[in-house]
Amino acid sequence: MKKNLIAVAAAVISAVSASNALATAGTVNFTGDIVDAACTVDVASQNQTVALGSYGKSEFTQVGDVTAAKKFSIVLKNCPSAIPVAHVRFDGQPDPTDSTLLAIDNSPSSAIGVAINLMSADKVQLPLHGENSYRYNLIYTADNILDFYAQYKSTSPSVDAGQANAVANFSVIYN
Repeated sequence: MKKNLIAVAAAVISAVSASNALATAGTVNFTGDIVDAACTVDVASQNQTVALGSYGKSEFTQVGDVTAAKKFSIVLKNCPSAIPVAHVRFDGQPDPTDSTLLAIDNSPSSAIGVAINLMSADKVQLPLHGENSYRYNLIYTADNILDFYAQYKSTSPSVDAGQANAVANFSVIYN
């Protein structure tokens, strides 16, 4: 009985010390601003379609092959003078092979092995689901045209033909 009591006591002490070893403390500080007014997204920019074109599957011979980049723009109007800079965030279904790319819609007639690469005005890849570092300087006295590029990018050494459509939502973040 004495041995059992010692074993139980040792197990309790061990469990308590193990739980104390996992305990940590810290703080998380959140910062930000709510602005009086923001720019207005031009109606033509709100729900636009970007035609990326038709390409033969033979143009994709290895992972990372890309098509020509197609330019598209988001126009911001009536920007207040208090907001000098904007960043744009794109959200959508990430490609299962490369989460930085926008996945092609998953339907029986969809292409396989490609995704959509989104890029800033200087053609640097924009990650999905994150604020990018590209700064669009805003002018409050005129419309602001924020340019972007999109292209197909292979995610597999072989690509199957089909529709290659996708949807992305965008948010404008002001600094």
